Amino acid sequence: MVSRTYEGLFLLDPTLANQDWDGLKSKVVALIERREGQIVSAKKWGERRLAYEIKGRKRGTYLLIYFQMPAEHIATLKRDIQLSEVVLRNMIVKHDRAIDQETEETQEEVKEEVKEEAKEEVKEEAKEGAKEGAEA
Repeated sequence: MVSRTYEGLFLLDPTLANQDWDGLKSKVVALIERREGQIVSAKKWGERRLAYEIKGRKRGTYLLIYFQMPAEHIATLKRDIQLSEVVLRNMIVKHDRAIDQETEETQEEVKEEVKEEAKEEVKEEAKEGAKEGAEA
């Protein structure tokens, strides 16, 4: 079985998260590990106000987990999470490092383009300033 890396974002009840964060986090991690998943990293992403009420809650605490798991276990994991009373909502996507690298490269190209445009604007402003100084 080939394991792939996934990114999971889990919305949790903030009152439970404030009372026992470690216990709540370990319950979500246990769901993943039960399906042969290996946790790469897990961190609290913070508490935020929700755009609309979910199960009577106006706020939610997010847990971001990167994990490796055989692809054939993802559907079962999603079902387990839906049945869990701990998780209000979740989103699990395949985390492709090649996409991350491509995104970083694109961001670097955009930064370089912005720098070049800024240099050109400075040159144009300097030319206009010199032209106005010569006319005065």
